[in-house]
Amino acid sequence: MNNEIEWINKNEELDENEIKYVEDILYIKFPEDYISCIRNNDGAYPVPDTFNIQNDEETLNNLLSLHKDKGNFLLQVYENVKDRMLEKIIPFARDPFGNLLCFDYRDDVQPTIVFWEHERAFNNKENAISFICNTFSELLNMLHESEE
Repeated sequence: MNNEIEWINKNEELDENEIKYVEDILYIKFPEDYISCIRNNDGAYPVPDTFNIQNDEETLNNLLSLHKDKGNFLLQVYENVKDRMLEKIIPFARDPFGNLLCFDYRDDVQPTIVFWEHERAFNNKENAISFICNTFSELLNMLHESEE
């Protein structure tokens, strides 16, 4: 995991029951590297926050919250977009423009990381998804300062 990331504006620490509640509702098990990060950085904004995908710079604005009472609660975000999302694609973070970073559980219980573009999802759910990397740790290691 990238130890140089500073997480700002984080919520209070999560307990195991909050994490398990979300996993049980979604019938998934979050990756351990994500759990290690989200436990102390729920809803937080990373610095640096930029990653590259298909020769474009994208932004990981903030992690979604696993606290039920927060405005960016993962289950509420998922509920709002699931009709435009393929099955087994679970959001965990967002960019500043309404797009989501998601776990892709379609092929395995250990998910890959994908980028979901909300505008493309209206026309074609599959075309709205772009592969980013294989693990959450790999995503964090990709974060850098914007070159623009």
